[in-house]
Amino acid sequence: MSQIDDKIDSTPISTPDPKSSSELDQVVITMPAKLKRALVGIWHFIRSLFTGEVILNPSVSKGYDYLAYIAVLLLINIITLFSSLHMEIRVNQLSERVRLLSERAVRTEEQRIKATTHSSIVKALEQRGIALTDCYEPMTIIKEK
Repeated sequence: MSQIDDKIDSTPISTPDPKSSSELDQVVITMPAKLKRALVGIWHFIRSLFTGEVILNPSVSKGYDYLAYIAVLLLINIITLFSSLHMEIRVNQLSERVRLLSERAVRTEEQRIKATTHSSIVKALEQRGIALTDCYEPMTIIKEK
């Protein structure tokens, strides 16, 4: 016989014990090694986040300049956002003020026009007791030499 046949024949064949039959009935679930390593790696990363060890990790320390750049950009973005909101509020306030002043100017102009008409002048003078005599003569322009 060949060597392979010798090994096959030489392997002992054992009969199952009645004690071990209960062990065969139990189902054993094992995790694949890759999944187990991944879970352990995630657990170590989370633990290092809470303990602060992640700061000392060389692979993380390579990205500090990138993180600082992102932080600066976020701060600039926040400052720009608040500045634009402040300017928008100010523009709205000023436009409201301009609208109110425009309405006030229109009302004042209207009152001025009504106050300077001939009939309103006559009424105002009558209230004061002053008689107004209208001039029916044509106007003459005096020229200076």
